[in-house]
Amino acid sequence: MGNSILQVTNLQKEYIGEITYKALNGIDFQLGENEFVAVMGPSGSGKTTFLNSVSTIDRPTIGEILINGRNPYSLDDEELAKFRRSELGFVFQDFNLVHTLTVKENILLPLTLDSLPADKMQQRLQHVSQFLGIEELLSKRIYEISGGQKQRVAIARAVIHEPSLLLADEPTGNLDSKAVNDVMNLFSSIHTELKTSILMVTHDPYVASFANRIIFIKDGKLYNEIHRGHNRKQFYQEIMDTLAFLGGGQHEL
Repeated sequence: MGNSILQVTNLQKEYIGEITYKALNGIDFQLGENEFVAVMGPSGSGKTTFLNSVSTIDRPTIGEILINGRNPYSLDDEELAKFRRSELGFVFQDFNLVHTLTVKENILLPLTLDSLPADKMQQRLQHVSQFLGIEELLSKRIYEISGGQKQRVAIARAVIHEPSLLLADEPTGNLDSKAVNDVMNLFSSIHTELKTSILMVTHDPYVASFANRIIFIKDGKLYNEIHRGHNRKQFYQEIMDTLAFLGGGQHEL
């Protein structure tokens, strides 16, 4: 696979309450440089917990996560915040944009936090806004743009600091079918042209078919993985077949 951007070893996560619930049960996983991997599984399978553990939102109970050879959970709060801003990009279903800011201000937020010089910020803004086709939106407020445009802005904010790993949680969940297609073509472009590694959780087989590889999680364990060849239609059918084996209809996954 070449160099690993992400290496996960024996990942386990328990939630302790009246009943102890094991959300992840010993997952081993590697994500290579410039690889695009989707994570699928039934509701409650542990796929979001897996992404949250990798994204440093949710500390694992047992196991090790290395991103570019570093364990983010060994860092103090200040180091971790800097690590997130330099290494990770985040794209969420509900966009997580700041409505009181303009599109431009939202996109520049990660660079502002790192006090990047103004000329470098402008250079990166110009590049990413042209790449994502949103130059004409830069002066608008968030409430003035559509859902598909909001997700483009969220993606711009996620990649402007050139992260080595882009993490996406149901990035098309709030979009109509045309916007879904547009956004997923953008993810493909980010992967191929910006050489960014992507880890994406989705329940949608069509969305997942844009990835190079899909891992399926069931009951907190790695259940299966499939790889895309040259035929995306065939890959889509493999996804559907695997989901059928996992059990449940598409609306439950």
